[in-house]
Amino acid sequence: MRKSIKLLVAVAAAGTIAGAGSAFTASNTLSGDNVAGYGSSTVSGATVEAMEHTLSSDGTTITSTSLTFTTDLNSGHQVKAGFGTAALQSCTVTVNVSPTKDTAVCTYSTAPTTSSAADFHVTVS
Repeated sequence: MRKSIKLLVAVAAAGTIAGAGSAFTASNTLSGDNVAGYGSSTVSGATVEAMEHTLSSDGTTITSTSLTFTTDLNSGHQVKAGFGTAALQSCTVTVNVSPTKDTAVCTYSTAPTTSSAADFHVTVS
């Protein structure tokens, strides 16, 4: 009988802890449209294999974007990028990062906010 009581107390304690844990996770709510990442991007003039946005330290703005191209940019291509209707910013291109990949880093003079940055545009000329 002593083992039954100890087991019952242990099961009750585990149930209480599990219930408290689910109550804490259930209290987290997000409002509005919350999007992480991107669904698709159209790039004119090249093929982008990867895209990574760098956020400000407080996460409220996008300070730069790094693009990895499978298109050879050796012939002096110019890359520009931007969000929404803002003017496209010139990007710094680095060629031959690996034998078949080139990169471009786009740093924004006016950093778009993460809450409003919806449309991302890239051109390669």
